[in-house]
Amino acid sequence: MKKDANEYLFNEAVKYLGKYPATRKKIKEYLQKKIKNKKTYARAIFPEGVNKEEMIDGIVGRLDELKIINEGHFIESLFNYYQQSLFSIRKIKNKLFQKGFDQKDINEFIDQKFYENPQLEIEILKKYIIKKKLGKLEEPDLKKKLYQQSFSENSIFRVIKE
Repeated sequence: MKKDANEYLFNEAVKYLGKYPATRKKIKEYLQKKIKNKKTYARAIFPEGVNKEEMIDGIVGRLDELKIINEGHFIESLFNYYQQSLFSIRKIKNKLFQKGFDQKDINEFIDQKFYENPQLEIEILKKYIIKKKLGKLEEPDLKKKLYQQSFSENSIFRVIKE
């Protein structure tokens, strides 16, 4: 038996979020793909003349109200993971953007992290040098390696000076 399209898509979004944490943007993309899929039409009834974008926005709004989507926790956990992986701040920003976070939210989050710890990138950089055993490299080679990992010029200069 076919379900109402709104209910069907809401349930699909909840199932997706049960498997993968996601941003609002990712959920919208997922639901847009679902709507384009022929199987969806076999399982759901779309009312005549319904605006599919508004339907998706409504579903994402409902997920938000029910606190099923929590971008704050998601960005925090991803940031911690990337920090443990010893990624540069620039690389972390790129990864978060690829995950579907808004650029403004990323910048605010990173600014807050720097406010809490102004030495953040330098600490990551020092750990990176130790982990990758780069301490014995000549200065030009070390700089080259660190630039390749997208560490900021300021951080590289400060670490090398020490």
